[in-house]
Amino acid sequence: MTIHERISTLRMLMEEKGIDAYIIPSEDPHGSEYVSPHWQFRKWISGFTGSAGTVVVTGNAAGLWTDFRYYIQAAEELEGSDIELFRVGMDGVPSFETWLIENLKRGQTVGIDGRNLSAEMAEKIQSLLSQFGLSLKSDCSLMDQIWKEDRPPLPRGKIFLHDEKYNGLSRGEKLKKIRRIMIEKGATHHVLTSLDDICWLYNIRGDDLDCIPVVISYSLVTLYQAYLFVEKGKIDETVKTALNKSSVEILPYSDVERFMSEIEEDSIVLVDKRKTSIRIIDSINDKAEIKNTENPTILLKSMKNKVEIDNVRKIMKLDGVAMVRFLKWIEENRNREPMSELSLAAKLKGFRKMGKDFAGESFTSIPAYRAHGALCHYSADEDSQFSIDNKGGLFLIDSGGQYPGGTTDITRTISMGNPSEEEIRDYTLVLKGHIALSMAQFPAGTRGYQLDLLARLAMWKEGIDYGHGTGHGVGHYLSVHEGPQNISPKPVDVPLRPGMILSNEPGIYREGSHGIRIENLVLVQEEKETDFGKFYSFETLTLCPYEPQLIDVSLLTEEELQWIDEYNQLVFHNLSTDLSDDETKWLKGKTKIG
Repeated sequence: MTIHERISTLRMLMEEKGIDAYIIPSEDPHGSEYVSPHWQFRKWISGFTGSAGTVVVTGNAAGLWTDFRYYIQAAEELEGSDIELFRVGMDGVPSFETWLIENLKRGQTVGIDGRNLSAEMAEKIQSLLSQFGLSLKSDCSLMDQIWKEDRPPLPRGKIFLHDEKYNGLSRGEKLKKIRRIMIEKGATHHVLTSLDDICWLYNIRGDDLDCIPVVISYSLVTLYQAYLFVEKGKIDETVKTALNKSSVEILPYSDVERFMSEIEEDSIVLVDKRKTSIRIIDSINDKAEIKNTENPTILLKSMKNKVEIDNVRKIMKLDGVAMVRFLKWIEENRNREPMSELSLAAKLKGFRKMGKDFAGESFTSIPAYRAHGALCHYSADEDSQFSIDNKGGLFLIDSGGQYPGGTTDITRTISMGNPSEEEIRDYTLVLKGHIALSMAQFPAGTRGYQLDLLARLAMWKEGIDYGHGTGHGVGHYLSVHEGPQNISPKPVDVPLRPGMILSNEPGIYREGSHGIRIENLVLVQEEKETDFGKFYSFETLTLCPYEPQLIDVSLLTEEELQWIDEYNQLVFHNLSTDLSDDETKWLKGKTKIG
């Protein structure tokens, strides 16, 4: 069917069901960052392939709401579809909720598939709509009824165990921690629907989603028993036996709503409404009490233990070796053979594959040459990508790897020759911010937003800023974007704690010219105790040289120069033992500045 035919079919079904407007979000039933093709309803109905956006269809209009990352892409992909583009964040652009209120009449009904909408968002939308006489019906699985031909099936990847030699805690120990928190909160049951939380809790992994080694599943934990809901055929006897030993019962994925409805009366069920769909919440026995609180797993998994940290240090060496070989190869071949953004991303993946235990990319690499680097969420494809020429310019690549020992995320910006004064100055300003955050010492209780300005201060003095956060949490062989911690201007009331891993990635983006971002992963560690309490600092985990050609030493302080020198020594000491003589010689040259 064409886009017009799909929307027309949806409208006929809406009319049949008494639905006056229908919301189609990007999410899946588990709030996943990467969505399985099986649940990519918004993409199918609109043709828009970006990762974020919401489509709303009424009887005579349709719109797509998406953010600044996708303004250009969405305009191109929606052309000829009669779907209006609403650029979220621009002056005068209404939210889709406001648009619905403006375009519907009192007494009309808005429908949505409640599997793909968090309870928190559903309650927010319902509260707003009800003020204007509109109702929200959240049990409308209309897309299932119109998308039948060529719809991809649910992922059927096998579950595998994640060994304690990598994660340091048995599933029994983790369940004990969860149950202790449940008791403290007076809860008898705990529902988990977010995939990384489930995989962390049970020490399992899978390949159901791109880049994140998770398993499509649900879970329910009681004080004495745990239940894992997965598709039949995904679990073999080895995994089943291991889970059963920890009193984890395996049930069919499709049984989850029925099972929730049979929770005993007067039970107290702990759920995180930000992470749990309204459909799951509504399926819980209405005689049980719902207690809304953050999943205990979120904070527990964010604080890596000694075994996890030791493994992350090991995989940083593997990843660093791949990066050195990649950067050396570019430098030696850029004037010898054709290169493009996509070919370079593939080349880096190839170098990572050469290393031990590489299990895939942690996200789709972002290779960006010249002006594409100024698009901080640029996604190269065969039509849009730039070829690398011999006229110089900056090349930015943001990439990462998945290993059983951890997850990496690194950005480097390199010169392809003849850097301009502006490019050198911008790079050095970004590096100054990057170093300032790396050197931070801060008292226990400090939040990420309190440190964010350290990465921006050198730029602010020059009237420069960047529009994204400075750091996000990183999982352990799980999601490359993990909460609750971050470093951003947006206040998040989560103290940074020892064991948390975050990115440190300031940048400068000049539209039409170039983009620069430098990213390492850092570990929060205890630094010292003074008369004023405990102080923490960051250990830099990533091992990869910076770009000497882009560093203006005259702009750096003695303290900054000393930090770079010590970092370069760390990089050389850790990586040189796994490099050839030729590669070691190259690295030695790259770890000298001035």
